[in-house]
Amino acid sequence: MYACCAAALQRLTALLGWAALALASLWWGLPAPLVCTAIWLLLRPLASAALAAGASEAIPPWLSDPWGLCAHAFCHVHGVRIYDAADAPPRLLLPGVLHFRGAVLMNHRSWGDFAVDPAQAHAVVIARTAAIAATMLSGLLGVCAGRVLAISRSDTPCWAKTAREDLARRCRSHKRYLLYPEGTRRAFDANADEPVPLRVGGLKNVYESGDAALVVITVGKEKIMDERRGRVSFSSRLYRATSEPLHPSDHSTLDSFLSAVDDAWRDAWRRAYQLRHDHLEHEWSEAPLRREEVTERENICIGTAYFSFSAARVS
Repeated sequence: MYACCAAALQRLTALLGWAALALASLWWGLPAPLVCTAIWLLLRPLASAALAAGASEAIPPWLSDPWGLCAHAFCHVHGVRIYDAADAPPRLLLPGVLHFRGAVLMNHRSWGDFAVDPAQAHAVVIARTAAIAATMLSGLLGVCAGRVLAISRSDTPCWAKTAREDLARRCRSHKRYLLYPEGTRRAFDANADEPVPLRVGGLKNVYESGDAALVVITVGKEKIMDERRGRVSFSSRLYRATSEPLHPSDHSTLDSFLSAVDDAWRDAWRRAYQLRHDHLEHEWSEAPLRREEVTERENICIGTAYFSFSAARVS
């Protein structure tokens, strides 16, 4: 009897998880971009007026364009908190990224990456046409806002294969562009928590363009929208580690540059996972103290209630 109830509960939980994921995907793919665009049209003139009047120093990154507002809204609704240190408060925007110019290399984990990563890097995203189509109006809004660079890896009836020279030209028109090194979307592999050697792919473009490369590893992104297991989270803690900027001018060959990027990737990966371990360990060490505080408060409440009840009976 117990086994049957447990199995039924497990199936119900899985069904509810898939339903929540479907609803969240439809919301962010269809009505949310329209809502965020309307809000942006209302708020952006106010921010521009405040800037002109000297009441503010700059337009905040989340209000730079409607797609950016949608990405930040996604992070807010899903409770995304990103930690850069075990004893520091969480923050979404990558520290110092607004002063960086070049390619931001990030690890790809799930659908949620397409909102979280552009928000934390405040950069345009290089995305395949299939991925843009899958995100529906959000992807279209990103293209129209100039925050998504659409590429095609093969010739199709609708799109010609994107030439490397064309991609390099389009990237040069932006201060920062975000790309996922090929072969890094492996959140559901058996060794998903271990780094693997990077493929050349877009890194060759980065080297030939002379753009600096910044490695950013963020742990836990697959928990926000888990399209493989049918789960969606509205309270997600992520852990982030970055490298120092890597300059192609410091390397005489492509192989030397790739080796430096790979080393920085592995080091940032190790530090990000170590940060998660340290943060959880710190939290667990404080858990007994919090339990004692809760127990003490419960005892005080019970004692107060008992005393009040006894006094009422005597009177």
